[in-house]
Amino acid sequence: MQPGTWYEATAGAPPATDPPEAVAGAEVDVAIIGGGLAGLWLAGALARAGARVACLEAGAIGAGASGRNGGFCSAGWACGARDLVALVGPAHAARLEEAAVAGREAMARRAFADPGLQARRGILTLGLWPDPALPLGPEAVAARVRGPRYRAGAEDAAGFHFHPLRLLQALAEETRAAGARIVAHCPALPRPRAPGWEVAGPALPAPIRARAVVLATGGYGLGDLPDLGRILLPIRTFIAVTGPAPGIIAAHVPTDAAVSDTRRAGNYFRRLADGRLLWGMGISAFGTDRAERIAARAAADLSAHLPALARDLKAAGVGFDFAWSGVMAYARHFMPFVRAGRDGLHLLAGFGGHGMNTAPAAAEALAQALGGDGGALAPFDAIPAPAVHGVLGRLSAEAHYRALRLRDRLSEAAA
Repeated sequence: MQPGTWYEATAGAPPATDPPEAVAGAEVDVAIIGGGLAGLWLAGALARAGARVACLEAGAIGAGASGRNGGFCSAGWACGARDLVALVGPAHAARLEEAAVAGREAMARRAFADPGLQARRGILTLGLWPDPALPLGPEAVAARVRGPRYRAGAEDAAGFHFHPLRLLQALAEETRAAGARIVAHCPALPRPRAPGWEVAGPALPAPIRARAVVLATGGYGLGDLPDLGRILLPIRTFIAVTGPAPGIIAAHVPTDAAVSDTRRAGNYFRRLADGRLLWGMGISAFGTDRAERIAARAAADLSAHLPALARDLKAAGVGFDFAWSGVMAYARHFMPFVRAGRDGLHLLAGFGGHGMNTAPAAAEALAQALGGDGGALAPFDAIPAPAVHGVLGRLSAEAHYRALRLRDRLSEAAA
């Protein structure tokens, strides 16, 4: 088992960033806490508009969920379309769906402009039982994925998949070139200081003074930020990557599209550019981050869904070379929180499960709001902010996911 993620092993050198000393004591218009996709996209939009911006990331650029996810990008939100209408009403839901499409297209323009991001079109959704919403029948599905449990499917030609960590690294360099200061390995917290805010941390020799602060962290920073920890839960998911076996994998997964199934805690997988298979699985409010246990679970999962592929890989002596987990931030309704606070403390978080298009869309809306567009955040303001209740919320979420898995198994058995 190799250390770290496959993305880290293939991303190359980390991007150039600013040392903490370069921003210590500085005065900025906006300080952004979190250097994932949402924070970097916002930093770039604000910097290009002429704002003085500092973006502080506690770890390496892309070390969180933005740089270690499955690499899928499609339209929509983690909250389903019908639930979204019930949550915010049809008018706001329509605007949010338009923003989600615009976010996908913005990401596609960026991803396909750089061959190093390994972007490929196509996302295939599979069902383990017949579904009227999935027009591909068993024969059409079998031509794309050799898995006996898959009964139906649908293709999204506009969706795509890519190397997310390389994108994050490229965004960091572009954002810094636009004038923003990007500081990695710099955990920091805000505190009010009239007028405005200051941002301080152990790596900063002196606090940053900011007119406004944006909390753009994911699931890793919730414990230190009560404004987010009250409304978001850290939820873990798991990914493993096989050793290279391009001929074997292509024979069983002949599609170039990324693949996912319709279960809430289902599988997602795709062929990688170096002849490996990325296999994602599971959702847990607790879970383990031990690579060996994740790899063992992936092997069992692969055998259950693509048994012939698992058999041929085993016969060839190919196992899982990489395995890791990622922590995402989820609200109870699966929608993010994008708020422009009157006190200058703003929120841009909660993109778990569907963030590679929605985080850029939301960041653009917040940038417009900070630039004076009073209506830019209207559909986001309609999203309620129910409390998650800490450990009790995590226990409830775990029970919910287990109930969903049981329901999925019953639905498959009844098909």
